[in-house]
Amino acid sequence: MKKLWKIAWERFSLNSSIVADGNGRFIATLFYFTIFLPFGLLSALFMDPLRLRNAEVSWQLREPVPSDLESAKEQG
Repeated sequence: MKKLWKIAWERFSLNSSIVADGNGRFIATLFYFTIFLPFGLLSALFMDPLRLRNAEVSWQLREPVPSDLESAKEQG
């Protein structure tokens, strides 16, 4: 009887690992196509974090950095 349980457990373990692997692949694929892909496409179409589409201004204007000793000491 103990040998029968061992064989049953090994077969159950093999079947459950196959089902779990397929389930994980399915969930990962579903997650990719419903969340990552639309987010990537929309961000590529509508976002421009490097401001490459605005060809007129290639430099970001900033205020000048003070060069006196007191402001250098305040940096930390």
